Amino acid sequence: MTYIKSHSSTSSWGRLHYIFDDEAHDGSDHRVLSVAGNNIRLLGARGHPNSDQSGYYLNIQFKNVRKKAWNSHKHQQAQHLILSFSEEEFSTRDDENLKEEANQINMLVKQFMYGEFPDCQWVSGIQCDGEGHKLHAHVLINSVKPDGKCVRTNKFKISKLRNNWNDFMDENYLAVTGHVYVNPFKKDKAASNVKPKGWQKQVQETLEWAKNKAETIENYLTILRDKGITVSRRNKRGDWSYHFKVNGKDKTVRDFYQRIDKKSGLVKSTRGLGKDYTPTSLKEYFENKKEVFSGGKRKKVIRKNERIGGSGRVDERRRIRIDGKSSEQRESSNETGSTEHGGGHHEPIRQSRHESDFER
Repeated sequence: MTYIKSHSSTSSWGRLHYIFDDEAHDGSDHRVLSVAGNNIRLLGARGHPNSDQSGYYLNIQFKNVRKKAWNSHKHQQAQHLILSFSEEEFSTRDDENLKEEANQINMLVKQFMYGEFPDCQWVSGIQCDGEGHKLHAHVLINSVKPDGKCVRTNKFKISKLRNNWNDFMDENYLAVTGHVYVNPFKKDKAASNVKPKGWQKQVQETLEWAKNKAETIENYLTILRDKGITVSRRNKRGDWSYHFKVNGKDKTVRDFYQRIDKKSGLVKSTRGLGKDYTPTSLKEYFENKKEVFSGGKRKKVIRKNERIGGSGRVDERRRIRIDGKSSEQRESSNETGSTEHGGGHHEPIRQSRHESDFER
């Protein structure tokens, strides 16, 4: 889950100096890992700015834009956004991949800012030198646009930014990182199945097609192998990994995985193609499929026998009616006999055991 903070600033120079000129808090040699901006000149080649920028140089550009405002002495000079990413979204465990992770965040932040603040002046820096050593992004937005108009402050509401950011990540996280994003604001975040996108969506459709076509797990694996998808066990529990190629590159994706908080029991993240493609679920699916198939044959045979034995049911109903008439005739004859012997009075022939005992 991404944590977002939004603060107004009365000194753009102080914020820019803090982001780009300060030394790394953890004593490392890198303060800023990646940089992006809009309506601002950055040091370095176009499209590939240097990670080392001058806060003083950037502040001069911010100040020149603010001079275009009707009130050139605005008290609020900039808005400072901070986006902090969790370990599940962007891991910092591997230093070799840290630069790549920072570039992916930079790409996402840049696309998000182009969509939310297309006509604003802003600059961003990706860092990882905090106390928790988590990747985070600093974004500073000038309070005045290059056309002299002021940026509406309602665009900085934290609830609006969080919802827009999560919707944006739903649509773009997979394309940039190759992983499925679990939106923490959605009610179905703890569902048994995830909803892959992009190439993972295509793989899931292939697995579903193979599952419907196959009769056993062995047949299922054979069909996938013919489609260029292989399966391997990833741990002692027997969980699977699916291997395939996308545009000539080897790709691997889990069958299904959920990271659960040990204290609260809540699902913190969900990855993979879906619970339906685990070996346990597939085994149960093919067993049920076999029973339904054989049960369908039995049902057809039963219906056929019912059609053949239709006359037998008619004879059975006729026999029940005849037996009913016979019992009625016997009861009427008994009544007639008791009337003749008892002078027209209806008396019981036998007394129950309890009645005889009572009379004694």
